[in-house]
Amino acid sequence: MHRSTVFLLLSGVLLGTLIVVFSDHWFSVWVGLEINTLGIIPVLCYQFTPRSVESTVKYFVVQSVSAAVILNVGLIQSLFFNSWFLGQPLGWFSSSVLGLAVALKLGLFPCHFWLPDVLQGVGFVQGLVLSTWQKIAPFLVLIYVVESLNVVLLCLVGAFSSLVGGWGGLNQTQVRKVLAFSSISHLGWICSVVCYSWKLGLLMFFVYVFINSGVFLLCWELNLNFLGFLGRMFFLNYVGGLCFFLIVLSLGGLPPLFGFSIKFLALDCIISGGGFLVGGLLVFGSLLSLFFYLRMAVSGSLSFFPQHAFVFFSWRSVLGSYSSFSFYGAFLGGFVVISAFGMLGFSALVSFFENNMIYKVLKS
Repeated sequence: MHRSTVFLLLSGVLLGTLIVVFSDHWFSVWVGLEINTLGIIPVLCYQFTPRSVESTVKYFVVQSVSAAVILNVGLIQSLFFNSWFLGQPLGWFSSSVLGLAVALKLGLFPCHFWLPDVLQGVGFVQGLVLSTWQKIAPFLVLIYVVESLNVVLLCLVGAFSSLVGGWGGLNQTQVRKVLAFSSISHLGWICSVVCYSWKLGLLMFFVYVFINSGVFLLCWELNLNFLGFLGRMFFLNYVGGLCFFLIVLSLGGLPPLFGFSIKFLALDCIISGGGFLVGGLLVFGSLLSLFFYLRMAVSGSLSFFPQHAFVFFSWRSVLGSYSSFSFYGAFLGGFVVISAFGMLGFSALVSFFENNMIYKVLKS
């Protein structure tokens, strides 16, 4: 595929997302979602292997069905209220159907079955786009209509998504499937937080996109297709292995890393709103997810043990790592610093928020 063609397709993906961002009309939202889907389809089957074509067809069917359901909800609203306005209150039937369609687009429970298979069949770069950028438009639709949805049901969907994501990733040996179940778990957290504060949910979503991008880029650079490959990671590329170790632990939510900071704020918001059961289910799901995050981190660091305690690497290996990692070193440095050391100023950040209106606005 020519570079100009790829640029044109990605421009269509960007255009579709921007249409959804600036829309307050059901039809324009549907148009934006369809442009977004049609632009990414040729990019997904870029390798044109049977596995990638199968994943592309699955993704196309799922996204088309969910977009059609959203369009039908808009038609029902225009029929009963004579208005296509997105902020119009929804009836119980329309809100239930729309919630199911958004869950299907995002890959939330109980419509999560397609996401691991699709991510496993495409490359890491395409998987990065699917798990980050392609979630922006349906997530914004969820924010637009969250006040019309059943909040209790939406919180339970988020909590069970966290449980399913943690449970499903326990017995996986392929890195892309592990990242897919990780995406389901994190989106469950975000979906539950949106019910209490859409601003904090939006902040958590962008933090998830930031950290998850670092993981996908590192796996792509180091060609980590299976968990068994993690044992050679530090040997092949010391800098990349160290970055992967820190970012995976941050994605798992271990203190004092940045992933823990945002989950702490989210859990505080949920408990302050009275969602003790939802908070407990989310924490339990995160503990399940933490198991396979720790397994990935420990598997990657096992190459340390046979070496001398004070000689982890030679200068030649360090220079080789930096030369092979020169393009990504500066780019991923921000991921490492923010993901690893985001907790250093977290206590000051929380105290600042509590003494100002910002924290109250985030929790409102």
